Amino acid sequence: MTTIELKFPAQRFHATPWGRHVNEGAVEWPPSPYRLVRALYDAWKRKHADVPDAAIEGLLRALAAEAPSYRLPLATVSHTRSYLNSNTLDPTEKSLIFDAFVAMSPGAALYVTWPNVELTLAQGELLDRLLGSLNYIGRSESWIDARLYAGAIDEGIRCEPMTESGESGEMAPVACPVPASLYTENRPWLDALAYSTAEFQKDRRSLPPAMRMVPYVRPANAVLTRVSKPLRKHVGVQAVMLSLNATVLPLVTATVEVAEQVRVRLMGIHRRHEVAGDPQKVSPKFSGKTEEGDPLKGHQHAFILPLGNGRGRIDRVLLYTRDPEGFLSDEVRAILRMTELYGRTAEDPIRVMATQRVATGREIRKRVMSVASTTPFCPGRHWRKGRGEYAKFLADEIRRECRNHGLKEPRSVTPTGSPGLFEWVEFRRNRKDDAPRPGYGFRLEFDEPVPAPFSLGYGCHYGLGQFAAPE
Repeated sequence: MTTIELKFPAQRFHATPWGRHVNEGAVEWPPSPYRLVRALYDAWKRKHADVPDAAIEGLLRALAAEAPSYRLPLATVSHTRSYLNSNTLDPTEKSLIFDAFVAMSPGAALYVTWPNVELTLAQGELLDRLLGSLNYIGRSESWIDARLYAGAIDEGIRCEPMTESGESGEMAPVACPVPASLYTENRPWLDALAYSTAEFQKDRRSLPPAMRMVPYVRPANAVLTRVSKPLRKHVGVQAVMLSLNATVLPLVTATVEVAEQVRVRLMGIHRRHEVAGDPQKVSPKFSGKTEEGDPLKGHQHAFILPLGNGRGRIDRVLLYTRDPEGFLSDEVRAILRMTELYGRTAEDPIRVMATQRVATGREIRKRVMSVASTTPFCPGRHWRKGRGEYAKFLADEIRRECRNHGLKEPRSVTPTGSPGLFEWVEFRRNRKDDAPRPGYGFRLEFDEPVPAPFSLGYGCHYGLGQFAAPE
């Protein structure tokens, strides 16, 4: 048994099957033995002319004695289209040329095996020398690394000459050299392997003298229209920044309204495109609930923080999650599909575009030592007797919320007024069906840097209780 291994560094094989026009877009697969034997003949003439004719003829006669079998890598057919100059005086006159090729994964190997061919030691060494001299096979884009192979082959798609056993698959005619024992032409067999296209056209033959067409059985999955990419380690997205654009941007006082609309849009998109309308399968990061309808704990669902532009308008929305896995691929797709929100009128929607994505393990927010309220902080619990003075209760709530969100407790908590154009009372401070809550502003000082912006308290996942670095 003799086996050759072929690898394709460019991950492509370009060759047109015998009897087909290049613009048909057909590609030869597997590479024909006739093409391979002629490539070995060419390597001998150009690079190893010192090898005697008898040694070359003995080797090539052995390889032509039978039609080999193949083990093919998973591959797909594609093509390029080029408009080439027609060599006329008119530079705009061009011809459309199709270049069909087979594409493979990096490192893919093809094995050609002659089951009943046993080479002598000298023939094996000569074949390995010739294979090492081959730069390409087929068209010049088909770079190859070829070598004699002695190991076991336990991979690849089997492709063999057709027999009477009736193997399943499609029939593919493959050009093979005529065995020297069956050759009947006047021209010497070795010279017939070098039969040129010009001679073929002059002699008006249907086939070159040393070529025969052998029917092969090629499995249906030997050539696909698309090859699945190998699975990669999942890399989640920790945060996405959305930019808003409209004739009139929403006011910062509508922070909760914008955030709730973003949530509803994400849930609807995810339901339509990812889970076929099943409301129980919508991403918990968007819904904030388990499949059983219970609220998620630990603040693992998405934070939707509308961000102001310093002039009282919202021009960005920051989406981030504290889940170590980040947003998964289906969730990221839903985010990217959200292209608009309701604006003042149906003719003037708020256009949305994702402008930044950050993978898990990285941080989109800046780390600062001091932050101040940009939206009102609404305590998650109500004050009652036994919880101290009201001012102390609010400071304790800030510290408790920091612990719940994985932040270090602030060194100081100082009440402040609204830093912008609007007072805290002008902000919407409730979600749908909830009663409005009182809202307050604070300045927080930390002993070590914390990522900002962040949000605390009631409605923190919808932009209330937002803290950012002071301007």
